[in-house]
Amino acid sequence: MKKDKKLVRQVLLFATALAIIMALGLSAVGTYNIRKAYYDSFADELHTSAQFIQSQLDNQWAGDWKVLSNGTLTKGSYALHDDFQNQLDMIKEETGISFTVFYGDTRAITSLVDSTGKRLEGTKASDAVVEKVLKNGEDYLVTDFTIDGSTSNWYAYYIPLKNTDGSVVGMLFAGKEIDEVQAALTKAILTLVAIFLIAAIIDLILGRRMVKKSTKAIQEIVDSLKQLEDGQLSFYIPDNTFDRNDEIGVIAESSAELRDKLTDVIQTTMDLSEEVTKSGHNLASSADTALHVADQVANAVEDISKGAVAQAENVETSLTNTIEMGNSIDDISSSVKELSSAATEMLQDANNTVDAINQLMVQNEQVMVAMSEIHKQILATNEAVRNIAEASSSITNISDQTNLLSLNASIEAARAGEAGKGFTVVATEIGKLAVQSKDAAISINDTIESLIAESERSVSTIEKLNDAFNQQNTQLNSTKTDIDGVVANVNNVDSSTKTIADKVAMLNNLKASFHDIITELSAISQQNAASSEETTASMEELNTTFAMINEAASELKDLAVSLNNKMNYFSIV
Repeated sequence: MKKDKKLVRQVLLFATALAIIMALGLSAVGTYNIRKAYYDSFADELHTSAQFIQSQLDNQWAGDWKVLSNGTLTKGSYALHDDFQNQLDMIKEETGISFTVFYGDTRAITSLVDSTGKRLEGTKASDAVVEKVLKNGEDYLVTDFTIDGSTSNWYAYYIPLKNTDGSVVGMLFAGKEIDEVQAALTKAILTLVAIFLIAAIIDLILGRRMVKKSTKAIQEIVDSLKQLEDGQLSFYIPDNTFDRNDEIGVIAESSAELRDKLTDVIQTTMDLSEEVTKSGHNLASSADTALHVADQVANAVEDISKGAVAQAENVETSLTNTIEMGNSIDDISSSVKELSSAATEMLQDANNTVDAINQLMVQNEQVMVAMSEIHKQILATNEAVRNIAEASSSITNISDQTNLLSLNASIEAARAGEAGKGFTVVATEIGKLAVQSKDAAISINDTIESLIAESERSVSTIEKLNDAFNQQNTQLNSTKTDIDGVVANVNNVDSSTKTIADKVAMLNNLKASFHDIITELSAISQQNAASSEETTASMEELNTTFAMINEAASELKDLAVSLNNKMNYFSIV
């Protein structure tokens, strides 16, 4: 909407109207105050004049007032009518004030005349004047009243005339026609109005000049601001407008400062808009990259979670194998106990054999029986040795399986990374224990092979004894030697059996420890699986967050483009 009303013109019209209203108001107030002041001053003048005349009467003629029988007014003994009449006429000519001396309520001496030029002596005062002055003895101001025989209205002051005893005998009048008062008052009012009008005209002329000059300066500022409205920030305000020391100069300076600040703000906003646009693109690109990386991390965490679950399953399998290994160790322990018992029994039989050989020379008949018993014992020994061999083979298989489990545990611990370091140590110790078990089994096998060889030799010897019973006497020493070897071997078997028993006891101790470790490892694996699931859930939340960031970055980019388009409305250059 276009607005073409001139503010300065409105201000001028308002100021002119206000000046006229003020002039009229001041004229009215001034007229009232002048009238009041004039009448108050005139009343004081009349009052003073009346008192002056009274003092003149008292000073010139002493005595009391009275009227002689012939009607002559005297003061003391002097008839003062003619002389005082002349004085009153002279004072009237000089001051324009008329005077009258009342004796009682009747005019005795006066300068007042009627329309025919006849003096108004012998006429009466009004009742109001008589009441106030003669009866109450008060001074009395009368405004706008008529006197008998006069065509004009009067403004007068009455004061009482008193004798030396204080009695009121008459009145003294001092007055002036209203027309004369009005003429003087009108002249003063017209002078005042003329002064107001001249001041208003001068004020109007000077104001018009100032308004014209100010209008031009304001128009220059308005034109500049219209350029600012059109987005042009390169407008120019003339220097003479800046040089003004009034509000217009301040407005011009403020407009220029506004232009400079808007230029700086808009330029900065444009630069920031471009930076925000670039940042929006970068943020969107970074959000896409982060979202892609988050997907990769989520996939990796999912793989880790699967590995953790598989690791937990392997640990459960290891726990089952450990239980089976413990059962095998218990079987070995039982077999070793049987082997030890058999070795002890074989040692006892060997000793009996030695005793039998010593008695062989004496009791040849009992040799076959003894040899038969020896043959049976050797067969039992062979059976026990075979059992030990089978147990030793089981130990070897368990050792190989334990070693394989240790290797698998080490591989899974390596996959677990930092969390699997403690399990790596456990797996290494289990591997060492498997090697030790295998070594013990090999040692048992060697001993068993030796026992088997010795047993076979014993069987061969007994068979030879049976075949060559007739040569028994000659070969008794050799048989004794062989039996001594059997005793020695039996001692070795007994020693080996004790060693195997110790190893088995150690395996029993390690079995309990290994079971605890496997149980703890199972708990850790389950905890790792749970942590992996939690991490997967966190990665899903992170993916959601990155998606929101990506959306916010896109919105930021759109806002920056919109801001840049709006800022392009302004032209700085």
